[in-house]
Amino acid sequence: MDFKRLVTGMVFSGSLALIPSLAMAQEPGQRLENAGARKVARGERQEAKGARQVGRGERVERRGERNVARGERMEGRGEALERSGHVAAGERLERRGERVERRGERQEARGARIVNRGERNEAAGARKVTRGVNQERTGERIEQSR
Repeated sequence: MDFKRLVTGMVFSGSLALIPSLAMAQEPGQRLENAGARKVARGERQEAKGARQVGRGERVERRGERNVARGERMEGRGEALERSGHVAAGERLERRGERVERRGERQEARGARIVNRGERNEAAGARKVTRGVNQERTGERIEQSR
């Protein structure tokens, strides 16, 4: 039997497809341990992402607070302009101050939502890490018991 017929027979019978899976075969304990390690890495990444989100949310909140204060100042200046006789300019400045203030309030609310999302991500990441560590330990115990 020549080589060509042997290879085509292996390909069509499907036995060639088993070679990679046999090379990657692992003991049950080793498989658990590796899955736990991956889970720990994913959890740590999610925790870091949550921490970044919390920082970003706090920055957005602070920006919103500054905009609210800026809008209030603009409104005050607009009222002062109106009292001094510049009615049109004062009204324009007041309206602009109200818009800036509303935008600041929206930013504050958005920042709070981003912070909450970040805290949830941090907590979920911590849970994944602990589950992964437990899974790794279980895999080690199974390996040791063999």
